[in-house]
Amino acid sequence: MNCPYTMIYVQPLDIPANTPASAPLTATMQLSSGTITLVAIQFPSGVNALAHLQIWNGLHQLFPTNQDGDFATGAETIVWDEQEVLDLSPFALTLIGWNTDTVYDHTITVRIAMAPLVVTPSPAGEITKLLGTGGTGVEGPLTYPLINP
Repeated sequence: MNCPYTMIYVQPLDIPANTPASAPLTATMQLSSGTITLVAIQFPSGVNALAHLQIWNGLHQLFPTNQDGDFATGAETIVWDEQEVLDLSPFALTLIGWNTDTVYDHTITVRIAMAPLVVTPSPAGEITKLLGTGGTGVEGPLTYPLINP
């Protein structure tokens, strides 16, 4: 990874038994600006694909990509590399889960690794900055005397 540090966020989602898809449990996963570089979703043993999870960014289903899809498995951690940029506030994802198990509650844990947002300066902004920063011994707009004819 080319970034100086990685931020890792963890959010468990405790889904009670008999939580229907028509009235799912939701939780906000607060992040920061940056690029999501890795996603891991842990389903402990015993879940047996009875608990389901989707991850949304605002009104858009982010993971899984197919809009009718959801994650559901057991005794498995689903992991993948990602390059999803979060550069607009509120820098939060919504976890949506339901549980068709009639007896047991289930906890699904989401882990997200992020690289800091790298801001690339615009060429126009850099030119403006250079033209506006004259100084001693430097030719530039601030070194020219203002003369009013």
